[in-house]
Amino acid sequence: MITSQQSKPDSQVAAGADEIKVAVGLEEIHVSRDPNVVLACLGLGSCIAFSGYDPVARVGGMAHIVLPDNGGKACEGSPGKYANTGIPRLMEGMMEAGALKSRIIIKIAGGARIFSNVKEGSLLDIGFRNIAAVKKAISDNGLNLQGENTGDTHGRSLLLYVATGLTMVTSAVKGKIEI
Repeated sequence: MITSQQSKPDSQVAAGADEIKVAVGLEEIHVSRDPNVVLACLGLGSCIAFSGYDPVARVGGMAHIVLPDNGGKACEGSPGKYANTGIPRLMEGMMEAGALKSRIIIKIAGGARIFSNVKEGSLLDIGFRNIAAVKKAISDNGLNLQGENTGDTHGRSLLLYVATGLTMVTSAVKGKIEI
């Protein structure tokens, strides 16, 4: 199920735009054709914001990936939580809204190592594992990653402007970056 949660725009959103927070829980996946919408994954640590945009159909989509995979367990209520189920489900939703898979521009952000006592790349480094799982799902689904801002040790947010496909990463450490 693709759902949305709308809130009033903040200072990073264009005047008159509706920010839809793609968050952990039932709002882990969202697809929109509305040019007045900005899709946002805010405060990412080890999670990955996975965005897709079809510039011809002007369809945008975002998933908030929390964990690498569902371990083979059913996840009907929250497929967006996992890389192996969320990415295919987001692609289905975007194509249902008129996007063509061959035109979808994929960009990702997040996957930080947020605990300094966790060895980089270890089993406990969920950010590292999420990045690897998302890239595997991108490859497995025949998609092309065209931009990323991942890893490191700081949090960030990802914004996708549906009107234009502009994809911005914001963080306290690096400021605003277009990917």
